[in-house]
Amino acid sequence: MIRGLSAFALLLVVAACGGAPLPQPQASQAPVTQPPLQALPAGTYTSAGFRPPVTFTVPEGWTQPTDAELYTYLRPIENDAIGVHLFRDPKAASQDASCPAAPEPGVGGSAAELAAWIEQRPGLVVSAPTMATVGGLSGIQLDVGLKSDWTQSCPFANGIPSVALFNSPAIDHWVVVGNERLRLFLLDLPGGGTVVVDLDAFDGDQVEDLIARSAGIVRSLAFDTSAAPASALPSLPVP
Repeated sequence: MIRGLSAFALLLVVAACGGAPLPQPQASQAPVTQPPLQALPAGTYTSAGFRPPVTFTVPEGWTQPTDAELYTYLRPIENDAIGVHLFRDPKAASQDASCPAAPEPGVGGSAAELAAWIEQRPGLVVSAPTMATVGGLSGIQLDVGLKSDWTQSCPFANGIPSVALFNSPAIDHWVVVGNERLRLFLLDLPGGGTVVVDLDAFDGDQVEDLIARSAGIVRSLAFDTSAAPASALPSLPVP
C-alpha cells in the first residue's frame, strides 16, 4: 500500500511486496528526526481528530501514529506491516494508467457504490459482499487482494503490480500493492457520507494474524454520529 497524507503535512510511502521498499526521494535538506512511537496503555480512548469521533479499546502494545479529521490509524507498536485504518469519505481512485491523485469520475461515495466499483476492478480478487455493522454504522464487508497474474503497475510503484483504490483530500494514493490483503468495512453515515475501516496487511501473509489481533478493537469501535459533522470536504481536481 502506498500512502500520501499531504493534507496533514505527512509524507509516508509504504510498499508491501514481500517487504520490498520503494525507492525514497533524495532529501533536499537534513532529515527531521521524529520522536519514537509510544504504545498506548491498554484501555479505551476517543479520537481527538477523526470525525465523527470514534471510541475504541486497545490491548497492550498498540499505538495510534495518526489521528486527523479524515484519517486515523492504529497498529501494533512492533509491526508496521499490519494495521487498522479509518477513512472519512474516501473516493474511488482514478483508474488512469498514470495513477493520478484524483477521483474516478462518475463513482458515487456510498458503501454500496464503492463496493460495486471495487468488485469491478479487473486487477483485484474480491470476496462476495456481506452485510456488516461496525461501531453502530451499517454497510458492506469485502476482502480484497491483487490477482496473481496482474502485472500493471502505478508509475511510482517501481514495477510492482498495483491497483489504485482510494484517494481524497487527505489521501493522495491508497494503492493495493503486491501480495497485500485488505478486509474492508464500507459504512454509511446517517445523513450522508461514509467511513471505511480497513484491516490492512501490507504483508499479505500476515492478514489472518491481523484479523485475529484486531477483532477486539473492531468490536469496540463506536462512532459518535451525534457530534457536529466534519466541515465540507474540498474536491480533488479531475485532470
